Amino acid sequence: MPIVFALILTFLSLYLNPIPRALPVNFKNILQPTVTPASKIVIPEVVPDSDPWGVAKKIGEHTYRIKVQNDTQMGTPEEILLALNNLRVRNNVQTLKTDARLCSYAQERAVYQNKLGKTDAHAGFEDYLQNQDGFRKLGFGRVGENSSYGYILSGVHLIEFVYMQSPEHNKNQLDPAWDYGCVGTFGLATNLIFATSPL
Repeated sequence: MPIVFALILTFLSLYLNPIPRALPVNFKNILQPTVTPASKIVIPEVVPDSDPWGVAKKIGEHTYRIKVQNDTQMGTPEEILLALNNLRVRNNVQTLKTDARLCSYAQERAVYQNKLGKTDAHAGFEDYLQNQDGFRKLGFGRVGENSSYGYILSGVHLIEFVYMQSPEHNKNQLDPAWDYGCVGTFGLATNLIFATSPL
């Protein structure tokens, strides 16, 4: 019987915020962008046998676990991005262009979260954008992140069997507002960075 780990997915989208950062979250008004609250950190665990295969189970505000079978190797960033762009095309959404700064940052995030042995619930992402001049360093005014930890999956399996099964993550990966996207992978961690509005 194969060991099945909980895949921890986290989702966050941040915007360059011209208004005070202390305002509450408000995704209903895109013209006044704010910060999505980070999800609870959950350490991957063996999925209970009672969890159905391939169904995203919400275990935190923006955190899910999904029971799927590991593949023999992790998809490369290029393979995962190709799978994501293929999904976007099938849903009549433009493909994502890459940007060296975004790709470097996605890889840094994957390495960091693999070292942690869990996602950081976007804490590092949020800190980078809000406190380390990350919007300027990345060169974009709107940036989002999907993160996972706990599986070794091919590009198609990660995008369609995992991220696509979570409504929040799938909405992010199919959002027509995103023009750019990059993927980082390291060990059991994956990180997808989305962006639009070049500065």
